[in-house]
Amino acid sequence: MNSGRPGPSNGDVRMNRTLLSLLALGALALAACSSPRRRWQPDQGGGQATVTTGGGQTVTAAGVVASGSPREQLEQLDGVLRQQGFTATGPAVHGNLPTNGLIAYAVDATPNSCYTLAVLGETSGQNIDMIVIDPYGRPTAHNVRPDNHPWASFCASQAGRFIARVQMASGAGSYYYAAYQGPANRQMDLASFYGEASSAVQTAQMDAQTQQRLGALDGQMQQRGFNRVGQPAGLALDNTEPRDFQLSLQQGTCYAFASLGGPSAVDTDIFLNDHSGQRLESDTARSQDAVIQYCAPATGAYVLQVRMSEGSGSLFTVGYVQGAAQASGNEPVMASTSTASAGLQENFALLDADMRARGYEGYGQQTTGQLAANATRDFQIQLEGGRCYAILAVGDQSVTNLDLHLLDARGREVDRDVAGDARPTVRVCPTASGNFTMRVQMMAGQGNYVYAPYRWPRGTQGPFGMSGLSFVRMSELTALLQVEGYEPDPGFTPGHGNLRTQGASSRHEVELTAGQCYAVVAVGGEGVNDLDVTLQEGSTQLASDYGSSNAMTSVRHCVQRDGRYTFRVTASAGNGEYHYQIFSRSND
Repeated sequence: MNSGRPGPSNGDVRMNRTLLSLLALGALALAACSSPRRRWQPDQGGGQATVTTGGGQTVTAAGVVASGSPREQLEQLDGVLRQQGFTATGPAVHGNLPTNGLIAYAVDATPNSCYTLAVLGETSGQNIDMIVIDPYGRPTAHNVRPDNHPWASFCASQAGRFIARVQMASGAGSYYYAAYQGPANRQMDLASFYGEASSAVQTAQMDAQTQQRLGALDGQMQQRGFNRVGQPAGLALDNTEPRDFQLSLQQGTCYAFASLGGPSAVDTDIFLNDHSGQRLESDTARSQDAVIQYCAPATGAYVLQVRMSEGSGSLFTVGYVQGAAQASGNEPVMASTSTASAGLQENFALLDADMRARGYEGYGQQTTGQLAANATRDFQIQLEGGRCYAILAVGDQSVTNLDLHLLDARGREVDRDVAGDARPTVRVCPTASGNFTMRVQMMAGQGNYVYAPYRWPRGTQGPFGMSGLSFVRMSELTALLQVEGYEPDPGFTPGHGNLRTQGASSRHEVELTAGQCYAVVAVGGEGVNDLDVTLQEGSTQLASDYGSSNAMTSVRHCVQRDGRYTFRVTASAGNGEYHYQIFSRSND
């Protein structure tokens, strides 16, 4: 095993490049898939762009409505954004995509700046999606409405490369892409520009009684070493629909968040979710106020969710950071504006876009169902031997924990996803054709869900001894990393190991070079349900993928100085073989 960078010969590098290219070709997801996307109809609702990563004032288009040709609309949009202090980061791009085609645009963000990205399709039959990936590889903003003009707005608290992933969900043809940078604390809401309803709600002013309770909470939190960041975000709510606040949390820092109800509020709830929708913390006790605390194991985007569980009127959300240095307010923690929580079809469209970006194609029909709390439903599915498949389910806003179990014809479990979220996915590469059973379990909450199968259209074996699940999982991550500009690093030979028991871990040392950004990837084979990866320099942990709750993980780090680094792979759930590989791109 060559786990370092001792200076391979030219012949070794050429051989590694050839083998790594073969693996990359097996995962290439930029080409169109043959199966059409299944989309919801406009009257079923849709996804408003998620505003993320940092706080700020939300600004609308001030009465300007798009009209005319796409080129004319682009000029109108340019005028709207420049009036709000935004400037184009470069000339608009004129591109063309086939059905299910995908292309990526890099946004090298500067600290405390806000960005607005927009795509304008030139054909009415197009359905274009946009998903923005943060520097840690996590979705941080998206717009998957069934239209040809997606847009997204986000603010960056730190410098880093964001990736705008543009996908032609249906239809085909040309489009314009434009990116703008604006001042801190200013996020654009372009819904009115396109004649659409905004997800914004009426703001609320804090009354004297709630102000007193906030002061008491501030004092209690200060005694624990926490300081409040920013001003309370006040919402006027008349229903129980949750509202989302995007968070930018730093690894190793502890936070607290609270919801405080106004005079007519009886019960408010607060939840913290990671980027994949997994529930991390919650306070659902029947009380006018709710408080949670969380120490972030990984830097990146998180989602804070609040709701008026009983009562109506004003609800206020506040955040705290432990330690005076982090509470200076220089780096936004919580967005000061909220968005409507995603509905069932928006959640499915987002996951469907992700599966196709990984290289899958639809297999059969999606199914919509409904389950009560603690209920179970089985589905039968016929799978072909020698192929690989993925099956996902996603619940609506009232579903908080949905599990999937995949059973073979003998009733033996071949894969499961029991993470604490409402977006489970299982995978299988059967050696022989046969019937399988998909078991959906409502572990917490109740309501509607969508269940859909996907098929891997390419081979299931590759170099370095990978085959079946481990190969497909590595191919999926390779496809996503390629979109972000990462390539398999020829200075590192991929390796493998065996974690014989749950909780076991393996340690690998590598030599990394300053000026390069690296992605350390680990995937498990059959029997491995959850892997964790950490990257360290000496005793300092630089990056981790704790909480991902799956067997295909990656961590990112841009190296500032040459040296020896260590990454550790741990079997958090299940046991068996794993494979690892290192990808890189220049830090330009």
